[in-house]
Amino acid sequence: MRCWSVKARALFSVALAVGLMSACSNGRKNQVIAAPNFELKDLSGNIVRLDSFKGHPVLLDFWATWCGPCRMSIPMVQDLYMRHKADGLVVLGLNMDDEPSGVYGFVKHFKMTYPVLFAGNSSVPGDYEVDGIPHFVFIDTAGRIFQIYSGFSPTYVDQWEEDLKTILRNSR
Repeated sequence: MRCWSVKARALFSVALAVGLMSACSNGRKNQVIAAPNFELKDLSGNIVRLDSFKGHPVLLDFWATWCGPCRMSIPMVQDLYMRHKADGLVVLGLNMDDEPSGVYGFVKHFKMTYPVLFAGNSSVPGDYEVDGIPHFVFIDTAGRIFQIYSGFSPTYVDQWEEDLKTILRNSR
């Protein structure tokens, strides 16, 4: 068995660290597939169909009232929506709670003005491969998944801005 020199071990350690870091997800996945359509009820009991928003960029926000990171992300999603709804941005909040009774007060407390849909007891989270929340899916104007974000980081807001610019630029 051959012993490695200090320099060889250091190089191996650096290479291993770089490899591990590149293998770790930054929470962002780029895909180009059709967004699965869905029909879900909103807070008023009306049916909302995803495909009715074709021609608009759509941000799906999977969240729940009990989710701490969701409480941090929702005000940022609301702000993004308010700044870009005139640009055609549609935000759909897909609530994952099993029991909807606490959702109404939560939406009022966080001053959410974009549509909130009940998705917790549906197949939609599985269709979008939601394995944790918050979970965000940016859909382009053609109805294709443009970008997926798992978890939450405040840096996502800047990335959403860039995604929106790219989507709008590509739709012209």
